[in-house]
Amino acid sequence: MAMRLGPFSPPSMVAFSLLLETISATPFVHLVYTDNSTCLDFRAVPACFGPPLSHAGIVGNLVEAVPGNACQPVEAPPASNQTPSGFILLIRRYDCPFGTKVLHAQRAGYQAALIHNLYSDRLVSMDVERPETREQIRIPSLFIGGSASKLLRRHLRSGKTIQVSTVIPRDYENPCWDPSEYAVLDYSTRHHDLRFWPGYCTQRMIIRFLEEFGFLILLGLVLSSFILAGWVKWRHRRHSARTRTFQRGDPYDLCVICMADFEEGDRLKILWCGHAYHHTCIDTWLLIQPKTGKTCPICKQEVRVAT
Repeated sequence: MAMRLGPFSPPSMVAFSLLLETISATPFVHLVYTDNSTCLDFRAVPACFGPPLSHAGIVGNLVEAVPGNACQPVEAPPASNQTPSGFILLIRRYDCPFGTKVLHAQRAGYQAALIHNLYSDRLVSMDVERPETREQIRIPSLFIGGSASKLLRRHLRSGKTIQVSTVIPRDYENPCWDPSEYAVLDYSTRHHDLRFWPGYCTQRMIIRFLEEFGFLILLGLVLSSFILAGWVKWRHRRHSARTRTFQRGDPYDLCVICMADFEEGDRLKILWCGHAYHHTCIDTWLLIQPKTGKTCPICKQEVRVAT
C-alpha cells in the first residue's frame, strides 16, 4: 500500500489547525482531490473491517469499477509504470454486501476501495457479517456520499487522471474502536449525518491567508482597540461634568439656579455643554429630575451623571 505523510506544518499552522478541528471526536476523515490550483475535499467514513487507516494516510489514482457495483470480479487497474502510488477503486453501493465489493477490489489488485452512496450524502460505517470474509480482507475501504461520487465520476469520465488522498483529523476516532459500543451494533450499518465545519481544503486556505496577512490583521485589531478605547474615554469625558474653583477672570458670572453671582473660591460644576453652576445647586437640580431625563437648566441638553 502506498503511503503519504501528511503535509508539513510549521508551529503556527499546527496551532491554528487545532482550532479549526471540532472539539468532540469525529468519525470522519478527509478524502482530498487536488487538480492544479483546485482543492476539493469530502468527508469519508472508514470501514469497520480491513486494516485501520494509518495517520500517514493513503494516496492513489482513482478508477471507476466495472461492473459499477463490484458484485462480480472487477476489471484490473490500468497497466502503468507512472503510478507508483497505486490505484483506488470507486464502487457503487447496494446489490451485494460491502465485504464482497472490497474483496473483489483486493483480488483485482487495488490498494483501497471507495464505496459511495447513491441517492444520499448520508455516510455509514460499513461492516461485514461473515467472519471468513472479514479475515480475507487486507485493504482499507471508505464510504463517501452521493454528491462526492458524482463530482469524482464526472472528472473521471472527462478523461482526467484523479489522484486522491486521505487526511486524518487530529480528533479522529473510529466508532469501531470502542468495543462496548461496537458489540451492540455489530454487523450493522451505522449512519453519520454531515456536520458543518470547514473541510481540509478550507482549513488550508484559511491558514495560508493568516500566514500571509495574519500580522497585519492582528496589528489592525490592536490599533482598532486602542482607537475604540480612546473614543469611549473621550465620549465619557465630553458628556461628564467637571468641577473647578471659581477665580476672578473666569468666563462665568451667574448661577441661574440660585441667581447669585459667582465669587472667588466658589466651587463650580461645569457641564459638558459648557454651562457652569454652583456645585450644590446643580447637584440638587439633577437630583430632583427623573433618572432618564436629566438636562442642563439652560440649554436642556442631556446630562450624564456618574452613578
